[in-house]
Amino acid sequence: MKRIFVVNPKAGRGIGPRQMQMLEDFFRQRGEPFDAAIASSRTDTVEQTRKSLRAGADQIVAVGGDGTLNAVANGFFEDGHPVRREATLAIARMGSGSDYFRGMCQEHAHDWRDIVLKHTARPVDVVVVHRPGDPRQEPLYLLNMLGVGMSAEVVRRKQRLPTWLPRSLRYFVPTLPNLFYARVARIRLEADGQAFEDDAVAVFVAKGTFAGGGMRFGGGVSLDDGQLDVTVVRPMSPWTMLVKTPRLYSGNFAGDPAIEKLKASRLRVTAEPALPAEFDGEFHDGTPLEISVLPRAIQVCFP
Repeated sequence: MKRIFVVNPKAGRGIGPRQMQMLEDFFRQRGEPFDAAIASSRTDTVEQTRKSLRAGADQIVAVGGDGTLNAVANGFFEDGHPVRREATLAIARMGSGSDYFRGMCQEHAHDWRDIVLKHTARPVDVVVVHRPGDPRQEPLYLLNMLGVGMSAEVVRRKQRLPTWLPRSLRYFVPTLPNLFYARVARIRLEADGQAFEDDAVAVFVAKGTFAGGGMRFGGGVSLDDGQLDVTVVRPMSPWTMLVKTPRLYSGNFAGDPAIEKLKASRLRVTAEPALPAEFDGEFHDGTPLEISVLPRAIQVCFP
């Protein structure tokens, strides 16, 4: 098997030569050496992945967190088509969030290195995002979740945090001030031809279960059913949102009048005023967005 590790050296608290040597020792001792591509940026991560797939890589290992996984997943496509359909994607849990890994393992403890070596390849859905009216941009792809509004502001604040902050706090800390400064916008969703409109501070569109370092916004759909799990958060007072913060981790939104849940296979999101967005923890330009599902488009390595 031709295995390539695509490495984001800035993920988590940093992946340096010592960590790479430990990985090399682990896999060599098991008779499974690998080649490594060290990426210098998100764009380089995408290009390194494409280059590896064009060269015949059978397995790409995304070494980093959810942002690295997002960039690698984008590298599996070029000009709207898979680069190497038979290749598999494995996930190294080495970032500050690693929420897609948490969800696919159903919260059970698994060593990602063992999954790289011995796994079940399962085809999963890929979310495709277009920004209408901007022909310069290629589609963006993601596996886990995108957020519009408040979560994008959380991601912006997270990027400014010191690297020594514990992994468990890297999303919680920037979430707290945004409870008090969340922007309200008039959101319009067109979901499978049905329209929904309301004031909101955030919209989450999920394939996976977790985001934000263990917050449970998804879980209403599976990774391969062609559906999107959509959560709309209506405006609340800061103190009400603070009291409800534990629900972000339990996912218990049933009966909450401030939360609207729906499912769709295609979605258009507009907002007045326009709101920023984040895809798998990476900050991007926001609304308007057109979102759809590419069914079972990538083979992911599962336990």
